[in-house]
Amino acid sequence: MKARSQLAATVLAGLLAPAAYAAEGEGLKGRFSITFPGGTQSEVAGDLFKATSGTLFDKPISLDSKRYRDVYGPDLRLQGVVGYGVGDKLELVARGSWYKANGTAVEIGKLEQDKTVYAVFDPYGDYEEVGAEIGLRYYIAAAARLKSYIAPIVGARWLTATYITLSVPDASSAVQNVPFQKEGTVPVFGLDIGFSFDLGEHFFVGMDTGIRYQAAPPQANALPGLEQMDDSDPKWSAPVVLSVGVRF
Repeated sequence: MKARSQLAATVLAGLLAPAAYAAEGEGLKGRFSITFPGGTQSEVAGDLFKATSGTLFDKPISLDSKRYRDVYGPDLRLQGVVGYGVGDKLELVARGSWYKANGTAVEIGKLEQDKTVYAVFDPYGDYEEVGAEIGLRYYIAAAARLKSYIAPIVGARWLTATYITLSVPDASSAVQNVPFQKEGTVPVFGLDIGFSFDLGEHFFVGMDTGIRYQAAPPQANALPGLEQMDDSDPKWSAPVVLSVGVRF
């Protein structure tokens, strides 16, 4: 978390950097760019599991809420971005992305009030998405070597299906491969802030972060009496990436 905070602080410093860093140059209008970012993502807010109660193995069970970040830690995010300057300070960008995070086993509730229930995500509970976004970047100093920007983003993410196992070790019982979330497409909205630094006339490096709001995934509702368990919230997440690119 400390490292991600430092990365975000660096991005903000770039945004606030004065144009005095700049050398005289041309704006963005009519120029193309291709960028290859890579980094990670943190889950910020939203419940993955919803609290509910019912029966399992003909015995009373109560389940607790768990957040996305309780289950999925930061993992590798890969992206590709194509941009075109529609104005001296405006760049239209299209982004493709891939992200996968391994789910960890979590204590989710109690069976008969005294036996711990675990939700196990291995081997079919990994979160995986393929995304496509478009955005419009506004550059504060487009003619400078150090270019900082802000950009509203809209897009969609294609999610794979996930399955979990509800395990009760104290009862030597488990329900395996329970459908949890269906495969589906969800909209995503967000805001990017970042900067790039020109290494020469064509090549540059950069960093950006931001915030994403992603609609709730399709629920499977596979366990009778415990359907509310997978009524997940929409989620907020924060990607942080480093990038290298070319502009021509």
